[in-house]
Amino acid sequence: MRKSAISVVTIAIIALIAVFTGLIGAFASHEYWNLIWVALIIIWAGIFCHTVSRGHEKIWQRLLQRLAVLKNAQVLDFSAGRLTDLMMIAGQLQVPGKVTGIADWQQSREIAKRRVAAAKLADRVKLVDGSMTNLPFANQLFDYVVIDSALHNITPAIQRGRALQKTARVLKAHGTLVIVDTRAMKEYRQVLSNVGFDDIQVINTGFDGWWGGPWITTKVMIAKRS
Repeated sequence: MRKSAISVVTIAIIALIAVFTGLIGAFASHEYWNLIWVALIIIWAGIFCHTVSRGHEKIWQRLLQRLAVLKNAQVLDFSAGRLTDLMMIAGQLQVPGKVTGIADWQQSREIAKRRVAAAKLADRVKLVDGSMTNLPFANQLFDYVVIDSALHNITPAIQRGRALQKTARVLKAHGTLVIVDTRAMKEYRQVLSNVGFDDIQVINTGFDGWWGGPWITTKVMIAKRS
């Protein structure tokens, strides 16, 4: 959530500067048709902020409803340190169900622990330092593995493929892998097909997943082995 808040604030500041500059330029030059660009900037910024905040939350709500996660499930969560996603998953579970969030928690661990405790989810949340390229877990340990906007940050493509293979290693034979991302879905599908996933669905998230417009949109991949 912290990263999302920073993104919203940054975009809002940039948009305000652009709008202010555009208004001054339009009225100073009497070229009022430039106000069209001001309006477009406002619309773009509004859509972006919606996606980062409320849109993202609605996508996750629909996803969790679709998955119908079992109360005692073991879930591995890669959400680039976004605690909100992890807590939404934890809210679906009951002990001994647990969601393990893997990220670089060194700087935010205490803050995360306090937020989890305040939400009364501490018995269902575990924070582990690590990454998709170095998973400190046994084979076939998790019922669900969720990767949210973290996979495309791994470069080059061959490293992403290896990370997916390692992720598949810790997923139970009939477990579910979920990837939420804006790109490379064909690449992910090919890698997963090569390691035995034969039930792969890609879901469009619509307006809630637009990053400023429909040219960059969030998609959800749900993959299983039959």
